[in-house]
Amino acid sequence: MRVFNRRIVPEDGIKPTAVALGFFDGVHIGHQAVISAARDAAVAAGWQPAVFTFTQPSGQSTKGRQIITLDQKNHVLAELGVQYCFEPPFESFSALSPEAFFAEMLMGEYRAKALFCGENYGFGAKRAGNVQRLRELCYANGIHLNVVPTTLYQGLAVSSSRIRQALAAGDMPAAAAMLGRPYAIDYPVRHGRQIGSKLGFPTLNQTFPPEVQPPAFGVYITQAVVDGKAWPSATGYGTRPTVDDGAPTCETFIPGFEGDLYGRPVQVRFYKKIADPTRFENLEALAEAVQSWARQAQGFFETAGV
Repeated sequence: MRVFNRRIVPEDGIKPTAVALGFFDGVHIGHQAVISAARDAAVAAGWQPAVFTFTQPSGQSTKGRQIITLDQKNHVLAELGVQYCFEPPFESFSALSPEAFFAEMLMGEYRAKALFCGENYGFGAKRAGNVQRLRELCYANGIHLNVVPTTLYQGLAVSSSRIRQALAAGDMPAAAAMLGRPYAIDYPVRHGRQIGSKLGFPTLNQTFPPEVQPPAFGVYITQAVVDGKAWPSATGYGTRPTVDDGAPTCETFIPGFEGDLYGRPVQVRFYKKIADPTRFENLEALAEAVQSWARQAQGFFETAGV
């Protein structure tokens, strides 16, 4: 997949495209429906499957905290068969009127032959353009428009906001159902205080970027993927009340695993919350709890066959 993180110039050699439009935070099942429709149309017509999204100003958010990082987002888009990912900075086009955005970018830079969006898509400065205006512009310029129906979960529209709410509540099954895959992180493993190692359960320490929506504090059944192998694991996210009540940490214990993973990005998939944050009487009691959580994780995957 080619990623364009700037405005396009003629030398980039863009081929005709079918473009899915949206921010696609999380690339959830509703987003996937729009992207898959664009991909299928492109394949049938001999065009390039493409996505138009954007990056937000550093430290700012127009859509709420991110569900996944930009690298994770691009990885999922590539897995869906996207060939061109257009993700210019928001400020590079945010002042364009709907008509200018359509003419300069969609038709001019991206050579769009077909466009795909959700029912509530807005575009142009201050989202002045809506689906009806996009339909008019497409009709006037001979471009096909496919407005993909809203995807529902438990009778309500799937949205990034609902996924953030599920994560904040620790409801990982609901988050996974709306994402179409388990919620996962893949941040580099960092050095911690080595407390787990001293007690016989070394952990992977990972840090959530401040712009990303974390799950609720607690203990989770997870899978840690190392060199393509998925290991049952238990992950604690929170302030470690038994140890120091400091800044939130994300620590994953992989029973039976031996190896040095420092500095490597390790994917950890979250499946189920099994405990709230707890202050144990001592570190030995904490160690016993960690071993118990690890056994629960192993039993979960043996039963689920995941």
